[in-house]
Amino acid sequence: WKQKRNNQKAAETMEFTFPNYYKEFSCIAGSCPDTCCAGWQIVIDNKTLKKYQHFKGPFHNRLHNDIDWKEHVFRQYNRRCAFLNEENLCDIYTEAGPKMLCDTCRNYPRHIEEFESLREISLSLSCPEAARILLSQKEKVHFVTIEKEAAEETYDDFNYFLFTALMDTRDLLIKIIQNRNVPIRKRLWKVLAITHDFQLCLNKNELFKWEEIRKRHEDSGFGKTFCDKVHSRMNTSDTSKDLFKNMWKTIVPEMEVLRPGWKEFLKERLDSLYISSGENDYIYQKNEFDFYCPDWQIQEEQLLVYWIYTYFCGAVYDDEIFTKVKMAVVCTLFIHELDVGTYLKNEHHFNLNDQIQICYQFSRELEHSDLNLNKFQELMSENNIFSFENLLKIC
Repeated sequence: WKQKRNNQKAAETMEFTFPNYYKEFSCIAGSCPDTCCAGWQIVIDNKTLKKYQHFKGPFHNRLHNDIDWKEHVFRQYNRRCAFLNEENLCDIYTEAGPKMLCDTCRNYPRHIEEFESLREISLSLSCPEAARILLSQKEKVHFVTIEKEAAEETYDDFNYFLFTALMDTRDLLIKIIQNRNVPIRKRLWKVLAITHDFQLCLNKNELFKWEEIRKRHEDSGFGKTFCDKVHSRMNTSDTSKDLFKNMWKTIVPEMEVLRPGWKEFLKERLDSLYISSGENDYIYQKNEFDFYCPDWQIQEEQLLVYWIYTYFCGAVYDDEIFTKVKMAVVCTLFIHELDVGTYLKNEHHFNLNDQIQICYQFSRELEHSDLNLNKFQELMSENNIFSFENLLKIC
């Protein structure tokens, strides 16, 4: 997505933005219910590779043998990093010290989106501890920006006009998502409607009209006129249950599986949910879950903010504004489907640990594979099952 040219010139100011809960994170190491060192390849940066090449001592042979020097990755055995021991701890850390960790291992679960003179940092949902921190947040998430001196850099073809519009619109989207005086369904409708029209402006090369259109959306509220317009666009031919089932059938076969048992994990939970005889039973079960698991109302908000914050402004590189928001909505609603399926599978029991497991496993399969992330967005953009009309229906 990013075409960058770094020019080392005079020092300038770099902004770093992160969520307010960012500094709460501390790796829980061996106490973690899973490991971040299995299921995907870990790429080693060039600087660290040189450190490994010149490392002295008895650990040198291990480093030499368990690194794929051609691909710049750690070797894997049974899909686990060669340096991950039986206690799920890193032998590089214990044998060579923390300074010998590569950038990927040192930074995870910190995720960085790069823009000219700006870095946006988040904690990846794929980490169980980061997921716990996010899902335990009761207050509205806000974002902190600090400035640091950094080398001047220039990005080729960086569209500041579009980027400014994206930043301002993202602020509005998050404000709408966090409006707890409005039912979440209406908030989702509004977010989809706004970005649907934003995409149309960009497609027609009429970005200059966006301020006026955005203001109209902002002023229109959530009343009868807005809801009537939504219902006039909504798919009324298919049930929400059938739409969700077809969305899963579209997505799952297209994705590579990173960890064994993922498809079985999905099947167990979705079968529990979709085995009901019809739409009424399906809706009743979802309403029952929402009633007995009220934390979901806030967790849904936090997840939507997470996806929007992490990916929305990346549209400055590919113009896929509506696609980014579709992804945020579908990912959040998919997690809800898995929640309800788990609730039914577990005989109407569900707790925070269940929610954490669903979220971090879902994120690992999606966010830790460029192939999966790109395919997911491609389907959001091109497959009609994820149309505006269908998404309005399933919210």
